[in-house]
Amino acid sequence: MDFVRQSATAAALLLSVPLSANAGFRCPAKGGGEWHEYRSKHFLLQTDAGRAKVELLVNRLEAMHALELQALLGEQVEIPGRLRVIAFADPALFTDLAGNYQIAGYYTVAALGEPTIVLPIEGMQAHPQTVAHEVAHHLSTFLFVRQPSWFREGLAEFVQTVADVETQMQPATGSHLVRGARDLRGGVGIVPQSMAGALQEARRVSFKELLEWDGRDDLQGASYHLYGWLLYHWLWNTRSKDFTAFQQRLSNGDDPGVAWRATFTDLDPANAAAAAKVDDALEQYRRSGRYASYRVEAKADSAFQDAGPIASADVHMLMQEAARTWTDKEQVANVDEALAEDESQPIAIVGRALAEKSSPLARLRKAVTIRPEDWRAWLVLGDALGTESKKQQEVAYRKAVSLNPDSARAQNSLAWLLVETGRPAEALPIANRALDLAPDNPAIMDTLAVVAGRMGKCGEALVLERRALAMVAKSSPHADAFRKRIGEWESGCGASAVPAAGSASPRP
Repeated sequence: MDFVRQSATAAALLLSVPLSANAGFRCPAKGGGEWHEYRSKHFLLQTDAGRAKVELLVNRLEAMHALELQALLGEQVEIPGRLRVIAFADPALFTDLAGNYQIAGYYTVAALGEPTIVLPIEGMQAHPQTVAHEVAHHLSTFLFVRQPSWFREGLAEFVQTVADVETQMQPATGSHLVRGARDLRGGVGIVPQSMAGALQEARRVSFKELLEWDGRDDLQGASYHLYGWLLYHWLWNTRSKDFTAFQQRLSNGDDPGVAWRATFTDLDPANAAAAAKVDDALEQYRRSGRYASYRVEAKADSAFQDAGPIASADVHMLMQEAARTWTDKEQVANVDEALAEDESQPIAIVGRALAEKSSPLARLRKAVTIRPEDWRAWLVLGDALGTESKKQQEVAYRKAVSLNPDSARAQNSLAWLLVETGRPAEALPIANRALDLAPDNPAIMDTLAVVAGRMGKCGEALVLERRALAMVAKSSPHADAFRKRIGEWESGCGASAVPAAGSASPRP
C-alpha cells in the first residue's frame, strides 16, 4: 500500500497528545453511565446523555445544518455521509479531556478518518456559535474544493450566527452599535457583541498579509480570523457579483491566487496601489459599524434512531479519540483496560501492537470473528494484512465498505487496492465515492488521480494530482510522490490533454 494511505490509527492513539491525567472518566463496566449511538440524517451522535437532551441536541444540529446550507447556497443540497458528534453529559469530564475550561467544543479527525465534533451536550445551548462555526467548516469542504485560509475562517464566522438566539449587537442609524434583545436565529452576517468589540480592538492586518495567511495558529489575538470575516463581509456587501464568481472558481478547484486575480482584476495584492486601496476600504468598513445582514429560514428533518448502546471497551476508545490531555502512558493504560474488558476491540488491538512493536494480525483475525458486523475491525485487518495477502485484504476492505459505506478511508483503501491490482475501471466508482465523502483529503484525491491515469485519462489525472499537491505542505513526503506522478503524466500526455482552467472538478 502506498505510504500516503497507511493507517493513522496507531499514531492517533498513542503519539498525539501530551498533557495531564483525566481522573473523571469511569467506563460503563465500572459504574459509569451508559453510552448510546444515535443516527439522524446528517449526524452520528455518540453520548451518555438522556433521551430528552439527545432529542433537543439533534433538533438543533439538524436545524443548524439546514440554516447554514440555506445561507451558503440558498437551497438544500445533499451532503454525503454524516458528521460525528461526541457529546458529554458531564461538562467536567469534557473539560478534563479538553484540557482547557475555556474550550466550548472542538473539531478533530478521528483515528479512522471520521470528521468529529467533541463538546459537552450543554455546549449547544451555552455556545451555539462555536458548534455552528465547526459545522460550517465541515459543510464548506463539500462546497469549495479549494479554500484560502482567510476565506475558510471568514465564511465560518459569517454564517455561524444562524444558530444564535442570544442578544446581539445590531446596527443602528449612524456609526454606533446598539444592543437588541430578540431571537436572531437564522441571521447571517450579524455581528455578535463579542465580535464587535474584538473587531474594533484587533491589530490591523493588511490585505496582502491576509491573503498570504496559511491558516496556522493566529498569534495576533485572532486578528487574522477577524479580518478574514471582515474581508468576506466586505466583498459580500460591496462586490457581490464578483464574489459569487470567485466562489464558483473555488468550487471548481481553481488555485485561490489565480481565482482572485482572474475575478478581482483591480485588486491584485501584488500591486501596491491596489492593496492600499483595499486596506483603506477595510479600515473604513471596520470603523463604520454598518454591517448589512440577512435572515434565512429552512425546514429540517430531525428524525433520529437509537442504534443501541456502545460497549464499555468501545467507550474507552471514544475517550481516547476525544482526549487532548492524556499522556502516552495514560493512553496505553486505557488501551489495556479496554482489552481487559473485550480482547476484540480492534482499535485497542492496534494500539497495543504499536506499543509492543508487534503485529496485530492474529488478534485482528480473531476480532472479526467475534465482531463480524464491526466495520472498524475489517478495516484495520485489511491494513494489517498488507500487500502479501491481497485477496484477503480485498475481502476485508469490501466488508468494511459494505458495513459502513460512509467511511471515506474504507472506500479509499479499497479503491487503491483495486487500482494497484490492475483494475482501475472497477476502482473508479469507489474512488469517486471516497472523494465525495472527503473532498479535502489530498491522499484520496491522489487515488482518484491514479485511477484516471491508469484508465488513460491523463488530463483529468493531472488536474487532480496538481490539486492534491497544492493541498499538502511543500516539505511533505507526500509531495514528492505527487510531483513524480505529475511529471510522468505530463511527459505522457502533453499539454493538449489538460482540461482548461476553471472547468468543473473532473470525474473520469
